[in-house]
Amino acid sequence: MVDDAGAAEVPGDEWRPAGSLDRLLRAPLPPPRIRTRPWWFPVQELRDPLVFYLEAWLADAIFGPDRAIIPEIEWMSQVLLTVDVVNSGDLVEISIFGWPRVQNRVKSVLLSLASWHRKHRARAEKMKQLEEFLKAGGTGPQTPEHPVA
Repeated sequence: MVDDAGAAEVPGDEWRPAGSLDRLLRAPLPPPRIRTRPWWFPVQELRDPLVFYLEAWLADAIFGPDRAIIPEIEWMSQVLLTVDVVNSGDLVEISIFGWPRVQNRVKSVLLSLASWHRKHRARAEKMKQLEEFLKAGGTGPQTPEHPVA
């Protein structure tokens, strides 16, 4: 609450003149947080990234929904990764910065993880269908998988 035209109350029950608050409000904002290049990463390797695309749900499964695993992957593989959402959230663009052979190795590992997650998801969907079939009583035409000769 303002008792005096020249003073304003701020959190912490301190009284400051309104002029100092105006000065703070007019001050330029600090620059946005820019990710700095780690000391171990050579600057010349920032020129030619290896770029590929994955489905967004796969990126969430591999890197976590908040991308928390990326720094750990970068440190272990000595590459820099960027994961950006494109195409209205359906796809993500993954850029890998580093030495070409390491870029290819990291891409191979990420694609292997993506393949594993796809297979795991397909298996989970089949299991769900099987559970629904069994809950329904297992009625319907059934053909044996291995016919007896």
